[in-house]
Amino acid sequence: MTAWVLVPVLRSWRRRFPDVELDLKEYTSADRMLDVLLAGRTDITVGPRPTRTDEHVEVLGREEIVVVASAEHRFAGLDAVPLAELATEPLVHYNPDNGFAVWIDQLAATRGVVLPQPSLRTGFPRTAAQLAAVGMGVTIVPFSALTPLPGATIRSLDPPELRDVIVIVAAPHDDLLRRFVADLRRRGLPDSRRQDPGPFGAPSDPARAMVMPGDAYPVAAYAGCAP
Repeated sequence: MTAWVLVPVLRSWRRRFPDVELDLKEYTSADRMLDVLLAGRTDITVGPRPTRTDEHVEVLGREEIVVVASAEHRFAGLDAVPLAELATEPLVHYNPDNGFAVWIDQLAATRGVVLPQPSLRTGFPRTAAQLAAVGMGVTIVPFSALTPLPGATIRSLDPPELRDVIVIVAAPHDDLLRRFVADLRRRGLPDSRRQDPGPFGAPSDPARAMVMPGDAYPVAAYAGCAP
């Protein structure tokens, strides 16, 4: 979530606190990020919720999970896509060690849907969205994975699905970390849900699909030499 959430805050801190060392590590699993935090190798994690944690959690907001397909796909004629509709489609899924792959499989199980064997796998939601946009299958991505996809069909799930974007802090009483988290909270999440009617293009004009640029990679920030 580097560009989507963190970059404005990091840019501000670089200007306001030039003596603070900022170190970023990117992961594709919230559980892996938590392991790194618990091992003392990072101070803050920003991303979706891990499977479980007893650590101090701050919720920045919620982002929508959406379906992406090509402009010509039949999903362009739907206002929203029931998850069961993906059962007969070529699916662009994620590598098994990607935390979002587990999340999607759990969502399907909860809704009683058996997803097809993936036609392709990737490690990153942004790549999955791009593959789906050019007709390599359909996929599910978090809103933060969307970049401008000319002609893509982007639809909400039916019923809509949202997930928390959170901060986990190793030392919640550390003054510097509290200030960093406060800046993240003040900024909040940028546009994080598909608008109705949205800028993603109606079925009659799918080429109008425009979205906020961003990344879907959770990031751990480490202030190793903080004063």
